[in-house]
Amino acid sequence: MKRALRITGAAACLLAVFLSIGGHWAVLQSVAWARMLTDFAQTDSWGTALTKTFDDRHPCAMCLKIREGRAHEQKPPPILKWEELPEFVVQPNASLWSVPVTAARVAVPFVPTLHADFSLPPPKPPPRLA
Repeated sequence: MKRALRITGAAACLLAVFLSIGGHWAVLQSVAWARMLTDFAQTDSWGTALTKTFDDRHPCAMCLKIREGRAHEQKPPPILKWEELPEFVVQPNASLWSVPVTAARVAVPFVPTLHADFSLPPPKPPPRLA
């Protein structure tokens, strides 16, 4: 069970990385090139088919869709102007950093003040097993 979870987790992470770097576009483009190569090879020689496939002057419908999808994906998000932001997001007189003044004065570590067990030494002699 542990091994299956580890393999599934690793596969999910690899798939996420693959998709985040645009691997799906590479797979789709490879499929389009393979289809173009087979289509061009039916009417022309292999050398001419290879040239037509990769010269960018004879794109297929799938290549055009892939090019359009990649261009749409790489568009930067629209920049919002200050006046267009909703009122609940922007409060003109509010401070961005509202840190209490007393926070800088606290010099005692956080954990020992809440959990005294962590600051006490272990009992002596160590407990024995029953």
